[in-house]
Amino acid sequence: MIIYITEQGTVLNKEGEHLILNKKGKKIATFLTKDLDQIILMGNINLTTQTIHFLLSRKIDTVYTTLSGKYYGRLVSELGKNIIFRKMQFQALFDDVYKFKISKDIVFVKIYNCRQLLRKFNYYHKIKDISLILNKLTSMLSKIDSATDTSVLLGIEGTAANIYFGAFDLLIKNPFLRFEKRSRRPPKNEVNAMLSFGYTLLANEVRTAVNIVGLDPYFGAYHTEEYGRPSLVLDIMEEFRPIVIDYVVISSLNKNNINKDDFVKDADEDLPVKFTIFSRKKYISYIEKRLKSMFYLPQKGRKTTLREIIRYQAYQMGVAYVEKKNYDGYKLI
Repeated sequence: MIIYITEQGTVLNKEGEHLILNKKGKKIATFLTKDLDQIILMGNINLTTQTIHFLLSRKIDTVYTTLSGKYYGRLVSELGKNIIFRKMQFQALFDDVYKFKISKDIVFVKIYNCRQLLRKFNYYHKIKDISLILNKLTSMLSKIDSATDTSVLLGIEGTAANIYFGAFDLLIKNPFLRFEKRSRRPPKNEVNAMLSFGYTLLANEVRTAVNIVGLDPYFGAYHTEEYGRPSLVLDIMEEFRPIVIDYVVISSLNKNNINKDDFVKDADEDLPVKFTIFSRKKYISYIEKRLKSMFYLPQKGRKTTLREIIRYQAYQMGVAYVEKKNYDGYKLI
């Protein structure tokens, strides 16, 4: 079980086998620790010393983020022990030819999943312009194999992203919320705010998977190394952006589960458009529901949760490094 704590000014205490969330001396929530895998603390949440010791002893992954979901850090009892795995990761990625090959695999599966998501939505909508976009994305996929360097690959991905996001306003049926175009830092409208916050939560999910596997989150293939940038996390994220977050954004808007009243605007803030406190919890619950949804995993020959598939793909990335083979990303059926 994974819990998100977003109520500001609260304190998490341990009582026996339970964690108790208090605010101003009043109990507002109780969690049984037996089935607890991870706690995500968003914003001003305090832990007692006794609680910290308990979480570390039980190896319950405890993640600190800002209220907007930006990663701060986590409680770690010790570093991952699989030094051989990380050594093989570094050795593989110091080979520029191999590194570029993995980069092409990452871009291919991202564009493939973007196309598949649009295809699934358009199965019901039957929009002619979406069909044209699907053809363009197919064309972009065919160009990846012949890419000669990273700059060409970046150009292909950038063009494909513009084509892909061009479908959003055709698919979103909410008359009061429009996508317009992708804006990141900061997101300039409600739909972009949903995407940015969702991608931040997805990054935390992938980082957890990378930590479990024992890889170094800061050394990836496609995303360049920069101080503090989790390049490997961003690499693995790419194939799951459309499957997890983009799906939730489009579907929740079309079902009117999220609407204009779920946002507040403040031009003086770092985030000029953001969720209300209640709506943030609601949106997180939709993402969590998606991560718990069952998908077919061909390598296992059975269905499993999307969360487990993310963790499986982190392991597959590690196997690719060790065996110096191509990365077989998860493809949406």
